[in-house]
Amino acid sequence: MDKSIDNSPGLVAVRIPDDEVDLYNVTEGGWYAIDHEDKAVLGPFESLGECDRAIHDRTALVAPPASSATRPHVT
Repeated sequence: MDKSIDNSPGLVAVRIPDDEVDLYNVTEGGWYAIDHEDKAVLGPFESLGECDRAIHDRTALVAPPASSATRPHVT
């Protein structure tokens, strides 16, 4: 199994070969976003780039906007 750099808290891009699909409970090999419990959350993707973009997009959807926490309150 080949791992990339961790792109978000709790998700990492992993290439799962066809002969290891049963270890991750997936039906086909490819790139997947795996959580800290080794559970496939997103995928399969054909490339590391596609998987990284999906992780980034998911992180952007679930993370609170940073600007709202730092914006001063105007009365």
